[in-house]
Amino acid sequence: MTPETPIAPDLGHLADPAGSGAFDDVRLALLDTLVTAKGEGRLEHAAWQAAFEAAARSLRMRVIGDAEAALHSAALHSRYPLRRLALVLPDAEGSDLLLQRLLAEGMVLERLEGRPDDAESRRARTLAIVSAWEGAVRVARGEAARWRARAGEIASWRRPVRPFWIGAAALLLLTLTISGWLGGQLTAPGWFAPVRDAFWRLPWP
Repeated sequence: MTPETPIAPDLGHLADPAGSGAFDDVRLALLDTLVTAKGEGRLEHAAWQAAFEAAARSLRMRVIGDAEAALHSAALHSRYPLRRLALVLPDAEGSDLLLQRLLAEGMVLERLEGRPDDAESRRARTLAIVSAWEGAVRVARGEAARWRARAGEIASWRRPVRPFWIGAAALLLLTLTISGWLGGQLTAPGWFAPVRDAFWRLPWP
């Protein structure tokens, strides 16, 4: 593969025209990086590795960003408590773990490090980066689906009504008891006598 030989035909689906895929912009950015490096005659192994790692980081940012947006939208829809929402939002640890999973898909490319920069090695690297990209996309799609499911759960959440009814029943019982004490229908405790006397001294119409 000489500097004049186009690289795109060897990249298979990675070089497809823009479509409607969720991560097409990341794929095209990866392709552009490789084509640019090829045109400048600097498509050594480090360039392949750096291009894939940049794509993996972009995938991580997209998945995490979309997850946060979906969770916030779902919480707004269902009035999910913000304190509880904060506990399920993606955190730094989860984000780092996702990045490591994405980068792990590039191990097939890493194994080619140290090989000479000849036609056979470059062909192997094109196949490896296509495989790495497809694996990273599978990971990203799986993680995105997991967050969409979580957002769906939050969107369908409804505030429990049992505490409300328990509180309402307790308030009603307290109101009836105090009314009975004031009216004499119930025997009031001694400490309530000053309250009752003050109540009946009020200038009722």
